[in-house]
Amino acid sequence: MIKRRIYYSCFFFIYFIASAFAGRVINVSPGIDRLFEKSISKYLNVYIDSSQSLSIESISSYIDRFERWKKDNVHLGTNQNPIWFYTDINNQSNEDVILQIGYPILDTISFYLVRNGVVVKEFTTGSSFEFEKREILGNYFKFIIPPGQNQVFFRVRSFYNVQFPATLYAWKSLNYENSKEALLQGIYIGFVVIIVLYNLFFYLSIRDSIYIWYILHVAATAIITLHLNGYTFKYLWPKLPIINQNEPIIYGLGIFTTLFSIKFLRPETFSRFWNKVLWGIFWLNVPVFILPFVGEKLLANMVVQLVGSFGCFLMLVAGFALMLRGYRPAVFYVIAFSFLLVGVILSIMARMNILPNIPVFVHASQIGSALDMIMLSLAVADRVNEGLRERKKLKNQLLKEAVEKENIIRQQNLMLKDEVDRQTSDLKKANTALEKAAQELKAKNEYQNKLLTIVGQDLKGSLANVTGLLEIYRDKPETIDRDTFDLMYTSALNTTSILQNLLVFAQINNSDLRPGKFVFNLYTLISRVISQIRPQAYNKHIDLSIDCAKETEISADEFYLEVVLRNLLANAIKFTPQGGKIKVQVKELPSGQIELSVQDTGVGMSAERVEKFFSKNGDFTTVGTSGERGTGIGRILIKELVDAMKGTVSIASELGKGTTFTLTFNRANSGK
Repeated sequence: MIKRRIYYSCFFFIYFIASAFAGRVINVSPGIDRLFEKSISKYLNVYIDSSQSLSIESISSYIDRFERWKKDNVHLGTNQNPIWFYTDINNQSNEDVILQIGYPILDTISFYLVRNGVVVKEFTTGSSFEFEKREILGNYFKFIIPPGQNQVFFRVRSFYNVQFPATLYAWKSLNYENSKEALLQGIYIGFVVIIVLYNLFFYLSIRDSIYIWYILHVAATAIITLHLNGYTFKYLWPKLPIINQNEPIIYGLGIFTTLFSIKFLRPETFSRFWNKVLWGIFWLNVPVFILPFVGEKLLANMVVQLVGSFGCFLMLVAGFALMLRGYRPAVFYVIAFSFLLVGVILSIMARMNILPNIPVFVHASQIGSALDMIMLSLAVADRVNEGLRERKKLKNQLLKEAVEKENIIRQQNLMLKDEVDRQTSDLKKANTALEKAAQELKAKNEYQNKLLTIVGQDLKGSLANVTGLLEIYRDKPETIDRDTFDLMYTSALNTTSILQNLLVFAQINNSDLRPGKFVFNLYTLISRVISQIRPQAYNKHIDLSIDCAKETEISADEFYLEVVLRNLLANAIKFTPQGGKIKVQVKELPSGQIELSVQDTGVGMSAERVEKFFSKNGDFTTVGTSGERGTGIGRILIKELVDAMKGTVSIASELGKGTTFTLTFNRANSGK
């Protein structure tokens, strides 16, 4: 403790010498006026801590490096380094005075009050702390300076812009100043609310979306303006300093001004160039809402400043360009944006000490935004009126055209009467044909519904077999025997076959069945189909063989022929008992055609069954030699696809001896 006091004593001994030499002591006289107010910015000494490591204890060795600030306001731009301020205040009165820092968006501001070499008071606040963490609650930062000789230090750190307008007040003077400020801000906020409600009323009455875009522009402009004066933090999010820490997002609300400009100016109807420029401003503003959340706050701040400055200027130029092209509402728009830009520029210049720091300049941005709102409100009203005038003109034009059309229609009705009589008879004939088509469609739908019902039952049965067996052996899969596995496999293959045929059936029923005609190798196709279906034959120990020259080519639709052959082979396996034989044979006929036959040693069919085999009115469900079930889709596909390919199909069968299906097609390049 003794060492620390010695350290402080040495530190402030150096400070007293520096202060005395500089003549920078601020005196508050004993007979202080209750309306006392004194700007002390030009009495401050400033030092930028580029090492970012100095504390109140270690700042003593850097006293001689502080620079005297000679201007009426402190503006240091964007600087992420800690900035130290100190001054000497000799309060000779008998009451406290208040030191106010009139810039409410400093991230962190640490206040140190030193007496006789000892820090008697220290306090840290800022916009990155909750609002209630302030010595005196208010939109600006306020610190109490008690009577006596006081050395005041501030350590300020802000990620964004750094301004430090410091003013001393007596309590009564501060209350008076706060009352004036509150009155002005209340008038501004009330004005904004009136503008919003006024335009909302018009929107609800007229339902023109331009009023919504204007309301968003007004709200965004008001939030930005009030944020610069600390009122949004005070009233809207006092417990959410994280919003202040991502400040570019607040300024990014200017994106609604861009959207309003696009909707109001309608550049797409006047100039493609200005339409692209305004949309470009919009899209450049979008990253501002993303960058702070990925750790790029500084980049977001640079983007929002760039877009904010150049964007406003370009929007003003766009309005001026469209005004020159005769778009009347653009006149109000240009005047409104001129007020807004001039107000912002004057306010910035006042804060940078280029203009006198008087209320009319300090609050110029709010005055400009208020005038902007008034002019744009008039602009919106004029634009809506312009739209109403155009609608009325269009309505009159349409009414005139309607009358002319009515006269023409009346004449045409007389001419069309005979034509209607003539067409009535044609319509009756068409209705007759339509009724016939409807009956055919009804029959087709009934057929398809019947088919789908049977398919659904077969699929349900096949899947039930598989799931039932899986349920039995789920806990002990190692106990499954060969017969059970074969049964499961057969059910799965049956389900797959049904689904394949159902998909092809759906395809041909939803198209006009126009097969392609390509030359391809028939032996390769037969081999591919047999390799797909061989496991089914293997399960029944059926011998599958091919009798076809490897170089045989055919001209047909390869996909359709593959479906036909797969169904013929599946049908042959289904009705051939264990140990039977199936043979696929290809012959070249003297006529130059190709004859493809599928022969099996199965159960065969009766003559009556052969005759009705391709009929859609026959039985759908059939049972194979091993209990396989089918839907009958395959036999229908065979006939329709062969007919579509301009081929023929015939059946030779005898009960107990087997069946032979014979297909005939033109050979490749036969010209038949």
